[in-house]
Amino acid sequence: MESLKFLVLDIGNTQSKYGLFYKNSLVQAGVCSDWMQDDWQNFTAKHDFSTVFIGSVGPTTKQILLFLPNNIKIYFVDQTTKYPFSSTYSDINSLGVDRRAAISGAITIYPQKPLLIIDAGSCITYDFVDVNGVHQGGAISPGRSMRYQAVHLGTAKLPLVNPVDEMPNIGTSTKTSIHLGVEFGVIAEIKGQIDRFSKEFGDFTTILTGGDSDFLIKKIKNGIFANSDLNLVGLYRLLTFNGLHEK
Repeated sequence: MESLKFLVLDIGNTQSKYGLFYKNSLVQAGVCSDWMQDDWQNFTAKHDFSTVFIGSVGPTTKQILLFLPNNIKIYFVDQTTKYPFSSTYSDINSLGVDRRAAISGAITIYPQKPLLIIDAGSCITYDFVDVNGVHQGGAISPGRSMRYQAVHLGTAKLPLVNPVDEMPNIGTSTKTSIHLGVEFGVIAEIKGQIDRFSKEFGDFTTILTGGDSDFLIKKIKNGIFANSDLNLVGLYRLLTFNGLHEK
């Protein structure tokens, strides 16, 4: 069974990613948010995978399922899924699927280490896992795009501004003022949360993932490891931990 290929899908609110695993290694990964039937047919024609494992918080799951071959096995992260970590949450199923995947990926890459996992996507989530693999909890706040939308939708005249790669030193227009306020606010928050978790739990390894991780890692460099494929690694860990690769 080890020679088979397995596909995992991380379907988020704004982006969907795929990861193709072969012999327990991630051999190909990418964004498939805009793929239509022809794209999926071309992909499946090139890659002979036997099983698909899906972690979904997004609305496009049903559409993607229509494009997958009928002869493959499809599994989901659901209420029957078992995890390679424990959690202080009273109900682990109330913890977001994306957070469960990220934690599973983090403890796979950094076993038996205290970890702070920061997932910067539609929302920014923080999850702390201690050296014994116990998820102690975390925090959730609006992500970059959501903050830009809030500034626009919550006011009568402020425009909708897109995120930028470079922040101005000072706002000299309404748009640059919004850029500076939003981007600096996100960066200051993340630095503040790292400091707060450090005071609470001591030393740990910080892992940054999510759609905005490439931007943020350039702004927050002190001892942080970026891994854009963390959730994919976590989903594959859940697939094997639950024995679905053997069915």
